[in-house]
Amino acid sequence: MHVKKEWQSNMSKKKQRIKDIIEYKEKLESVKNGIDVTKGEKTMSGWVIALIVIAAVIVGLFLLTFLVYMFNLDMKLMAAMEPIFLKHYDKVERDEHL
Repeated sequence: MHVKKEWQSNMSKKKQRIKDIIEYKEKLESVKNGIDVTKGEKTMSGWVIALIVIAAVIVGLFLLTFLVYMFNLDMKLMAAMEPIFLKHYDKVERDEHL
């Protein structure tokens, strides 16, 4: 008699677990369907993202060249590298025929 009650309680627990799993699966499917519906509305297509990235790169490069122009950084770099160039060109052998 005791074994039968234990078996029945185990079966009822298993049935309850199965019901819980089915309910959980249904909730997941409803959430997934809800996400699928809103996903198309909230995300941008790949082309739009690519255009935004390309535009950002172009603007960034423009700002970089503008800063180089405004602060004359190209000539400052050449002035800093001039001793290195002079050292190199002084070592180069030349033909001095007249």
